[in-house]
Amino acid sequence: MMNSTQVKLNLGASHTYIPGFINIDISKKSDISLDLGKDKLPFEDDSIDVIFSLNTLEHIPDYLFCLSENYRVLKHGGRFLVGLPYVTLTEYHLVNPYHLHNFNEFSFDFFDPHKLKGSASEENTILFRKVFHRFHYMDKFGKLPSPIQTWCRRHLFNVVKEIDFGLIAIKNINEIPQYDEQKMINEYMECLNARVPY
Repeated sequence: MMNSTQVKLNLGASHTYIPGFINIDISKKSDISLDLGKDKLPFEDDSIDVIFSLNTLEHIPDYLFCLSENYRVLKHGGRFLVGLPYVTLTEYHLVNPYHLHNFNEFSFDFFDPHKLKGSASEENTILFRKVFHRFHYMDKFGKLPSPIQTWCRRHLFNVVKEIDFGLIAIKNINEIPQYDEQKMINEYMECLNARVPY
């Protein structure tokens, strides 16, 4: 069950909001209306416990700015729960003129100091540790053995529809918080199921 004393944000709340969260979107219907790719989040550094975002980051022109703002306001060990379309989904993702970025299971490894952080020449101060990623397979692909699923994801289109992530913000590299994967998946699902149409 979600802790009601925590400060929680729902980013990209244009069609649905989450009760008990601060719902943020460019839409005027949200609790706070701002452009996530340009406007700073109106919160102090290290003040937010949880950020949930569903099908939003792929729409933001400067998604690295948005990610840096999320990181800035999250507490050390704060959770960033994200759902995104998968990179090789052609029917609704790659052809969508409003989708500006692609994501797969390695996308957030570029912000983990023990994975791909520093492998690109670009620099940033964002540090996240991925606790989980979870695929939403299409049709029969979900029933295949794991090694065959991996081969299909790497070589075929339209195998995975969406991917979910659970990330934690790292503010102190010497004290990396540990989180239970299943607990974070459950928290993600609680956020997903708590959404209510405006």
